[in-house]
Amino acid sequence: GVAVFTRFLRLVREEAAMVVCPSEATRRDCEAAGIEARRLRVTPWAVDARAVRDGAASAVRERYGLRGPFVLFTGTVEPRKNLARLLRAMQQLGRVEVEVVVVGPDGWQADLPDVPVRRLGFVSQADRDALYAAATVVAYPSLREGFGLPVLEAMVQGAAVVTSATTSTAEVAGDAALLVDPLDVDAIAGALGRLLDDADLRGQLGVAARAQAATFTWERTAAATVAAYEAALGGHG
Repeated sequence: GVAVFTRFLRLVREEAAMVVCPSEATRRDCEAAGIEARRLRVTPWAVDARAVRDGAASAVRERYGLRGPFVLFTGTVEPRKNLARLLRAMQQLGRVEVEVVVVGPDGWQADLPDVPVRRLGFVSQADRDALYAAATVVAYPSLREGFGLPVLEAMVQGAAVVTSATTSTAEVAGDAALLVDPLDVDAIAGALGRLLDDADLRGQLGVAARAQAATFTWERTAAATVAAYEAALGGHG
């Protein structure tokens, strides 16, 4: 995989007339990799998900036996997703009544702490969206993302989100989530604790999250992509 992506990056660097990036963070990474700024355009993505129907959150709780508060993580279990630090943060909080629910493929990571976790594996999109709506907190402290679709998916459902301040997820979340240093277990634990203890704050973030998510539309993505093509075809950056 590394060999393939290394070759692909070299081809892009040498031959691409324009490189379309889903976030400012990715644009900076591309520039650092040797692609000139004049060949880079940011075109943020969107999601097709809509707010789940009334009753979907309680139904999905019943289906998976989720009786109490829970922190939801979605994504492949791999080091970049930072699940280990999230689990250590939960371990530090000591909230035995709060479940950690993980949705997504097993992936690979050998150093997860010994913390009880509900592994649901792959679920349908409908169940995933309902789980976002049902979660007490959605935690996505990823170390690096090109965009961060899970954050946007969760915000569409009005979730209270904790995510990374140091990658593209901060661009997606804006002021509608709690942003943390993903390398700082204390910071992750602190943000989780604030939301678990404060229903009013969760509600405020949920309202802000829906408003923020509404600004990410495929129409905006399409317009920015067309502009990038026009710039490439016009021979100017």
